[in-house]
Amino acid sequence: DEAIAKGDIEDVKTHLRLNPQSANKGGKENSRPPLEQAVMRKKPEIAALLLESGANPNTADSSKRTPLHLAVERNSPATATALLKAGAKPNAGDKDGWTPLHHAAAKNQLETAKAIIAGGADPMTLSNLGGTSLHEAAASGGEEIIRLFLEHKVDHKLKSKQGVTALDIAKEYKNQPAIDVLSKL
Repeated sequence: DEAIAKGDIEDVKTHLRLNPQSANKGGKENSRPPLEQAVMRKKPEIAALLLESGANPNTADSSKRTPLHLAVERNSPATATALLKAGAKPNAGDKDGWTPLHHAAAKNQLETAKAIIAGGADPMTLSNLGGTSLHEAAASGGEEIIRLFLEHKVDHKLKSKQGVTALDIAKEYKNQPAIDVLSKL
């Protein structure tokens, strides 16, 4: 735990060499698994080392967030890519059915969204409320992320369970870049 917090990759290597099973178990009772710690602390080199040492990229916390969700939370496209290459499930939903791509869209994280799509995410995956990543991007996303989802054939006419389209959401949130793109379709 301390080696990850300090970003001491040599100490992490030593610990893994002496304790190979520790790639998946936190050092203290009730602590997060090492991979989650590395992702949350924005330590991509340590995350990569843990993945190489057998850390499970698909663990989930009590909110069903995986390390890939946490990489999005920290806006780390490099970590997201490493997790996906190690077998992270790109379409895993959290407790609300939001995939990492939904979160990247809601936070207007273009590069992270590109990395997740390149890693196999389906932009048409629906949340528990029946919204796609485009619905989330429509609230606060910029023109580029809106276009990214349209290029990946996200149906802009799809209505969520509340009966709203991405354009309806863009108008509700007064997101002019999204309105400009979506109203021309």
